[in-house]
Amino acid sequence: MGPGRALYCGPLQYLETHVYGTSVLHVGVYRPFRIRLEDGHGWRSCRCVAIPAGTRHALDLAGGIHGKLFVERDGPYVPGFTERFGPSEAGVRFFEDEETIECFRWVYEDDPNREAVERRLDGLTENGLRQVLITDTRIRLAIDLMGREPDRNFSQNELASAVDLSPSRFLHLFRATTGVPYRRFRTWKRLLHCFELLHARDHLTRAAVDAGFADLAHFSRSFRETFGINPAPVFRHMERFDISP
Repeated sequence: MGPGRALYCGPLQYLETHVYGTSVLHVGVYRPFRIRLEDGHGWRSCRCVAIPAGTRHALDLAGGIHGKLFVERDGPYVPGFTERFGPSEAGVRFFEDEETIECFRWVYEDDPNREAVERRLDGLTENGLRQVLITDTRIRLAIDLMGREPDRNFSQNELASAVDLSPSRFLHLFRATTGVPYRRFRTWKRLLHCFELLHARDHLTRAAVDAGFADLAHFSRSFRETFGINPAPVFRHMERFDISP
């Protein structure tokens, strides 16, 4: 859904403990769902929750229709997302917002085209300001290098050298700037690139390898760690799969 933004809307059952490389908004489209954070407080029922990148959690959706909006730190949509759904000081924000719920209900029921969905999302999170919040030029350069060669397995040493930092300083600065460790960020970008390739050629193994994964098993482990479910049933039952140009 444009640079640095992705959307899922559809039925889900249970997602075991997983962790995204980006911030996410979870929405129960027709009814509340349950979430368990790794904070020792057990399951909690909610309708909407905004979760920062790198926060481990499990979801019990019981077959309900679920919406997810992912917004990446290196994309231009962070200011609007943060203003509308920004996490609390505790890092996670629970709330109920009928306009947001209705947006996902509209996506699911009306099956609008991608351009219409993007406009609706723009209106939902628009605060008049779009800008990339990663201001450190060295980290931006490292991310740009990864984007130019998405299938290449850049090591932390390679990128640190490219931006004139020691490996340890690079890793510290990368996490402080993006909110997630370098390896998790790299895995997230690989997964997104794999989705783009899969959309173009409909061959999961080839897409996984061309996106930088060692093999299909490596891709499946990374997918499960990130999304809490194996990839095969997701892509097998997905009725619609769009990629923005």
